[in-house]
Amino acid sequence: MRLHALRLWQFRNYARAELTPSPRVNILLGANAQGKTNLLESIYYLAALRPLRPVREADLIRWGATEMRLTAQYELDGLTDDIQIRLPLQGKRTVILNEQPVSKQSALVGKLSVVCFTAQDLTLVRGEPADRRRFLDAELSLLSHRYLYSLAHYKRALEQRNNLLRGYLEGITTLDSLPEWNAQLVKYGARLFHARRQFLEQLNALAQSTHCALTEGTETLTLQYLPGLPVRAPLPDKEEDWANALLSALHQSASEELRRGTTLFGPHRDDFLIQVQGYEARLYASQGQQRTCALSLRLSEVALVESIRRAPPIVLLDDVFSDLDPARRRHLVEFLTSRTQTFITCTDLSAFDEATLRDAALFEVQAGTVNRRA
Repeated sequence: MRLHALRLWQFRNYARAELTPSPRVNILLGANAQGKTNLLESIYYLAALRPLRPVREADLIRWGATEMRLTAQYELDGLTDDIQIRLPLQGKRTVILNEQPVSKQSALVGKLSVVCFTAQDLTLVRGEPADRRRFLDAELSLLSHRYLYSLAHYKRALEQRNNLLRGYLEGITTLDSLPEWNAQLVKYGARLFHARRQFLEQLNALAQSTHCALTEGTETLTLQYLPGLPVRAPLPDKEEDWANALLSALHQSASEELRRGTTLFGPHRDDFLIQVQGYEARLYASQGQQRTCALSLRLSEVALVESIRRAPPIVLLDDVFSDLDPARRRHLVEFLTSRTQTFITCTDLSAFDEATLRDAALFEVQAGTVNRRA
């Protein structure tokens, strides 16, 4: 996967900008609040069709403008595609692929493969279960349209089921439609359980080797799936087994759900445990170790996406060198530069050795402008 050209128009703090990146390392250099992360977000939005940060889509449009546009040319397996996205303040987003309007835009999610690390990824280690569920949903949605479809239907079934339970608790509805929503919840919930378990098992194996490389073999990292079900190891292997486990949990908790007016079991209660040297990283790891854990998870996705898509993704790294010692910075750069097209934001060049700087494309970002340094 290679991004050949990128154009921004009225996007975030950019009135207009063009980028012709290197196929390997691209360094975006500039002070804080100049627009470096915005450039990464434009690439991410082209891939995921959603903002990188938790904001409204309208916030992507430059202040005072009526719409924004993103245009990119990228290559996969020797084939080149041109994509354009137009997002107006009023009306619907339009996507044009190779000069043809795209009616089913969800089919394009993940076509441009990216793996992105930002400072917010520390919440994977430090944050709440909801932060880790968002990580699972975001990455699996980019890898599988079936997962994206199932997630949307599960959320709808969960919302309707919870509305029904609350309405019954308040005495304004009956439970006549509960079996229907139970069936929907079980069907799509089983798909999510099954996909998340497989994803975390694959990621665990890759994260262990990645973390070992980043720490020169001094630390071990393990991931453990904690499904939102009252089940013990071994976890179910098949979707039908997950469905049976969820259906059983719903039956067992039926009276308590009616008393509380909410769904107590399902993928919306999932979590996963991150351990360093056998200890929970959230509680016992240092800030540098926590950042390295988050990096290991993201970098492990590179190999995972490559194994699924048969090509390495584009890697976006935003402010990754904070809290990393010089050795871990060096290992990170070495890990990436030989295999992927990478975009790295930074405020200075001290983390890069001469060989990396000599081979990298260096772009200076200042107040919504970007220029390549000769």
